[in-house]
Amino acid sequence: MPSRKSEKPTAVPALDALLDLQELLPELEDFGASHDELDLLNDVLGAEPQYQALAEIYDILTLQLPQCENKKGVDLLHDVQDIVSAQASSNSDASELKLLLLNPHIKSLLDAHDKIGKKAYETVILEDLSLAAPPPPVFDAVGEQHRYVTIRKNGKQPLGITVRLDEDNVPVIARILQDSLADKQGLLRVGDIVKEVNGIPVFVPEDMMIVLKEAESSITFKIVPSALDQLFSDPVYMRACFNYDPMTDRLIPCKKAGLPFREGDILDVVDMTDENWWQAKLAEIPGAPVGLIPSRTLQEKRQAYVQPELTKTKTSLLCGLKTKRKKKIGYSSSETTEFDRCDIKVYEEVTRSNSHRSTLVLVGAQGVGKRSLKERLIKGNPNKFGTAVPHTTRPKKPNEVDGQGYYFIDGETMEAEIKKNMYIDHGEFSGNLYGTRLSTIKEVIRSGKICVLDISARSLKFIQSPEFKPYIIFIAAPSVEALKVMYNEGKKVNNNTKPTGGRSELFLEEKFIATVKESKEMEKTYKGLFDEVIVNDDFENTYNTICDMMIQLEKQMKWVPVEWND
Repeated sequence: MPSRKSEKPTAVPALDALLDLQELLPELEDFGASHDELDLLNDVLGAEPQYQALAEIYDILTLQLPQCENKKGVDLLHDVQDIVSAQASSNSDASELKLLLLNPHIKSLLDAHDKIGKKAYETVILEDLSLAAPPPPVFDAVGEQHRYVTIRKNGKQPLGITVRLDEDNVPVIARILQDSLADKQGLLRVGDIVKEVNGIPVFVPEDMMIVLKEAESSITFKIVPSALDQLFSDPVYMRACFNYDPMTDRLIPCKKAGLPFREGDILDVVDMTDENWWQAKLAEIPGAPVGLIPSRTLQEKRQAYVQPELTKTKTSLLCGLKTKRKKKIGYSSSETTEFDRCDIKVYEEVTRSNSHRSTLVLVGAQGVGKRSLKERLIKGNPNKFGTAVPHTTRPKKPNEVDGQGYYFIDGETMEAEIKKNMYIDHGEFSGNLYGTRLSTIKEVIRSGKICVLDISARSLKFIQSPEFKPYIIFIAAPSVEALKVMYNEGKKVNNNTKPTGGRSELFLEEKFIATVKESKEMEKTYKGLFDEVIVNDDFENTYNTICDMMIQLEKQMKWVPVEWND
């Protein structure tokens, strides 16, 4: 009985169909097919392996492949990208996943998945396609292609472009400041060769500046368009570790285009493509303008080899600035007593985070009161703060207990441990070694408390790690007169009203002067490592200020090194 028309015919595997067609080839001769035509069909259907391979692939796709449950993989990819992008700024894993999902191969893979799921194997006929716009004209590749660009001026507002001479000694646009007049109008690109400005040929940047100053409402450039694609990287945030004033910088291509900042300011670096000059704005000021700042490479070289008053260099950039060649002077370590001043740190990459601080580090000159502040913090907040018990080679006294006040250790063992870098800080006093072992700091952190440390400034670079997450406060010395007042008040608290003799007063005077001098030198050398600076002119006020800072630190997002979030 014949089957009903509504029933679907059974699918025949393509490979079987090829074999069936091959068997039917002799019958084609009865319909007038020549021997050459039959030989060709026989080669195609049987002898050529690629056709059999295509048939096998077709069978897999149509007969063996399981049913696709979701045919919208590309749509799901876009949804996941939106979710991940919202978390990328605060989560390093999300940021890494975002980069992976932006890979074009991922989208192509999911697009192929969707087409297979929909069985969209049909060939697209080009005649069926319609163009949304006419095709671009085909230009003759021989000779330069010029373009005219007109930029409307806004009073005396600068264009925000930098021009230099390239290797062929022709003026090209080297930089376009973001948010500048030229950037907002979007008609110029980095790498464009400037031929004329307002109809006047230009050969050097100085020629261009003369024409620009005379221009009134608009400027027309005749350019050879750049073949380079302008790249814009995601902004990064940097904490400045030095003060910068572009008006005193003899290297900057245009002083007015520079961005002044102070040590500790957070910079939103929006463009780092130039080797010597980055584009940045102050991150914590809404609507702050973008300006030029020296790149890390340029500033490190300058601080290591060049004295500030000798930073003059040849220029071929904007503003028609001409100066002398730079004179290099090597760094001299003989002018400082601490060799680690050679460590050059100009920028530190940071990110916003409310991550818990593991250590509170008090730094300051000897006699400024940091040890008293540490003891007061631990005594006043025993559940929040703790301290690392130091190790010493000093002999234990009869009433002392190991681990209470000090861990007592023999000199040979402690010297061996110091060589293995097991101590964050160590020193010698009266022939005995004293030091704070890293393991004792970690024990306090594991207990859930913030470890309060009063280490030397030269040890700060070793504590700056994701493991310890320090909050560093520099306790600055007040004036000599304020130190005298604090000293006398301390004597009253301790009921020590015995008058000081003339020699003792002279000794104290010299001691206070040395404390103030040491404090200023220390702040100047290590200021880039401090989170806060507090002048200790009143012990109670300083103590309360530190407590308030630590409370606010737990509530607010703070700028921390990027590696702390890894």
